[in-house]
Amino acid sequence: MARITVVGHKNPDNDAISAAVGYAYLMNQTDPDGEYVAARLGDMPKESAWVAQTYGYEPPVPVDSIADLPVEEGERPKVILVDHNEAAQALDGLGQAELVGIVDHHRLGGLETPAPLDVTIRPWGSASTVVATLFEVRGVEMPKPIAAALLSALLTDTVILRSPTTTDVDRAMAAKLAKLVGVEAEPFGVEVIKSRGGDDGLTVEYLTSHDAKEFEFGGQRFLIAQHETVDLDGLATRIPQIREHMEAQVAREGYDTMLMLLTDIVTEGSQFLVAGKPDLVESTFDIKMAPAGVWMPGILSRKKQVAAKLIAAAS
Repeated sequence: MARITVVGHKNPDNDAISAAVGYAYLMNQTDPDGEYVAARLGDMPKESAWVAQTYGYEPPVPVDSIADLPVEEGERPKVILVDHNEAAQALDGLGQAELVGIVDHHRLGGLETPAPLDVTIRPWGSASTVVATLFEVRGVEMPKPIAAALLSALLTDTVILRSPTTTDVDRAMAAKLAKLVGVEAEPFGVEVIKSRGGDDGLTVEYLTSHDAKEFEFGGQRFLIAQHETVDLDGLATRIPQIREHMEAQVAREGYDTMLMLLTDIVTEGSQFLVAGKPDLVESTFDIKMAPAGVWMPGILSRKKQVAAKLIAAAS
């Protein structure tokens, strides 16, 4: 029996975790010739851990590189990517694996494969929306723990359906999943976000790395990190520490630029902080960076409102 690892991106967010759990379950119900294992490239986000404990799903197994994956003798490890398709965000050594599938909701990031593979990419608000839709397409009944995981990720990735990335498909799927879980979607989303706890106990390292994605465009290496909060004022006094840590990270890891989004989901906007070269960020958004950062009203989505604009400007 083939053993296949289903894994999200590095520094996994709730969507990377939940999509891996949901898709591995779905494939185990529909492919009798495969054994699908959900994996993660980093610690469980606090909200993912809360949903897993509260609703009873098994967290993905931690892995660091291709060397940690199960494999049949004489074969290469088989991998399915969820919630990403760029090599810079994937597990180390991906080129040594056999990539057999992608389930995502992002732009195509330049991966090349020697053979055809099963790809499902939709321009929706979360990868978990895509996974949930595949349950319907394939006629598989979804258990409550999986529905809770997918709903939680749909809501966190769309900022409780407020992000401009939210589509009518996301809204309809949120209603369906909420019915399966036995909750109302928006109050459930608030509860999931509150499970992260306050910002006071979070280290600067956590703030700048727990939801960070690497991009390569225009000949530059960009790291775009995001932290969602309901108390941006409470983080304001820590901005000098955050900037200092960002500068050290840029120097240590060789990024051209690091952009940090401190996103206030109540007032619906983000404070931009930049380390390294600010030129592309400044010209793209017509701003001048200041030591305390720049407030960007209405900016909630890293994917659609930030990364996409930077990529287009750098092209």
